[in-house]
Amino acid sequence: MGKVRTMALSSHLKNTDLLREEFYIFNSLYNVVVAVDAKGRVIIFNPASERVFNYPAEKALGRPIKEVIPYTGLLKVLQTGKPHIGRKFVVGNTLFIVNRTPIVRENRVVGAIGVAQEITELHQLGQELREAREMNNFLQSIVQSTQEGYLAVNNEGRIIMLNRPMAELLEISPESASGRHITEVIPDKRLQLLLWKGKLEYGEMVHIRGQDVVVIRAPLYNQGKIAGAISKVIFQDVDQLLHSPERLSSCQREGASLRVRSSTYPGARYTLEDLVGESHAMQQLKSLIRRVAQGPSTVLIQGESGTGKELVAHAVHNASPRCRGPFVRVNCAAVPENLLESELFGYQEGAFTGARRGGQVGKFEQAHGGTIFLDEIGDMPLAMQAKILRVLQEREVERLGDSRPRPVDVRVVAATNRNLEELVRQGQFREDLYYRLNVVSLHIPPLRERLEDLPCLVHHFIKKLNQRFGLAVRDLSREAWEILGSHDWPGNVRELENVLERAFNLVEGHVIEVSHLPPYLQKASGRQKKKNSGPCHLTNLLQEVEKEALLEALAKAGGNKMKAARALGISRAWLYKKMKQYGIGE
Repeated sequence: MGKVRTMALSSHLKNTDLLREEFYIFNSLYNVVVAVDAKGRVIIFNPASERVFNYPAEKALGRPIKEVIPYTGLLKVLQTGKPHIGRKFVVGNTLFIVNRTPIVRENRVVGAIGVAQEITELHQLGQELREAREMNNFLQSIVQSTQEGYLAVNNEGRIIMLNRPMAELLEISPESASGRHITEVIPDKRLQLLLWKGKLEYGEMVHIRGQDVVVIRAPLYNQGKIAGAISKVIFQDVDQLLHSPERLSSCQREGASLRVRSSTYPGARYTLEDLVGESHAMQQLKSLIRRVAQGPSTVLIQGESGTGKELVAHAVHNASPRCRGPFVRVNCAAVPENLLESELFGYQEGAFTGARRGGQVGKFEQAHGGTIFLDEIGDMPLAMQAKILRVLQEREVERLGDSRPRPVDVRVVAATNRNLEELVRQGQFREDLYYRLNVVSLHIPPLRERLEDLPCLVHHFIKKLNQRFGLAVRDLSREAWEILGSHDWPGNVRELENVLERAFNLVEGHVIEVSHLPPYLQKASGRQKKKNSGPCHLTNLLQEVEKEALLEALAKAGGNKMKAARALGISRAWLYKKMKQYGIGE
């Protein structure tokens, strides 16, 4: 078979005159190597490619690449002449990273080549490293934020960790203590003896720097051997503790209240890792989320229905310093207008007929110290918009039936699938509130603008649904992939997930077939095939119609790109991309 493949490849390369005897090198590489000529036909398909894509080279060579690998980026590289470096894609359960570059001869793009390397294990190691770092940061955050003192030394007695409460007790700085021997910092020789005894010493009174404190000492083990010791100060002022029973009782009550509140309003469930997508647009979005999450500013999330606005709101909260605070969600479109004010701001007992005894705490107060997510903010009534503006400006709320303002420390994250600028022009949304909300804007691209993310999204949902249904689905058939790739996805990622969930209810084997897809997708596929069988190539026809529509919209808008994009029902960024593709305005 190898001889046949080599002969076929050699003959094809001789015809295209793009490469010479170097193709033997490609056949020897463990990496996946695929190349196409200027017409998008396969000219290199090495043995690694056969193994990964389960497609014989004899059949692949000379065929259009989209018939062999439907979602490859080689055609885009061929069209634009720009390389794709470090892109990721998934085949089955295996993750690859690929570099795609144009083949240039005499200043003309005459082909494109892609070289891919499996990085599943590397990705897993990277994930484990990230998780270890996150856990380390989390533990460091706990140690540094507690009011109890912590001191740890290695098996040589040198300080490896010292938090600020302990540093204040010892009257030194954590930075100056790091790496120093314990005897230089604290004259407590029993801590050194612990390194050799390996025994736990609990609740001992120790006199340090004129204070009596209660200390726990414990050895630290690594692979069964003592690697150091840790000392924890339980109470920094024993006398104050013993003479403050009222304070203890108050703390107990507050702790019980906090436990009830935490169980009622758990933190956000999703993080940046749950934002699936390796496209340039998604990488930019994730990078922007990481940056803006660290600040206190209000965030406005915009995107079509089904793009994952709530998931992004969760990710903003979890990437922020407020991640351990509450995350409270309010759907402004789902709450009746006459109940929205009491829902957001709460009410006092007797504020209105039917008011609950003891009153009710509003969502803003429930989110104190954390984040409140105002979903579908574009559907909020004008009267409530004025009150939300006041909360954003004054950082305080007033419950219904109560004139006493209550300060709230809340970060507001809002989301909408409506065009707020257009609503402002129509008088349906307050301009001052719009500018107050739009301090930082996050735009989630629709699925049709990032179809390169379709494979990783599909495999993500397959993995998720396999666990839910107890199945072992591996992939989609080639025909099913073609249908998903040609669909416009008006319902975005939510529609994709629903399509796959429907398929899981019907699939019997390990592969999702066309018959498992919804009827509307099957019918659309039939119409597509019928059109493609005509004398005019559908791709060229669509491009001509698209270009004409762009020119007409720009002409009617007098060259105003925002108006043109709005008339076409697309984003301004997508308009610029299409203008560049068709050379409009250059």
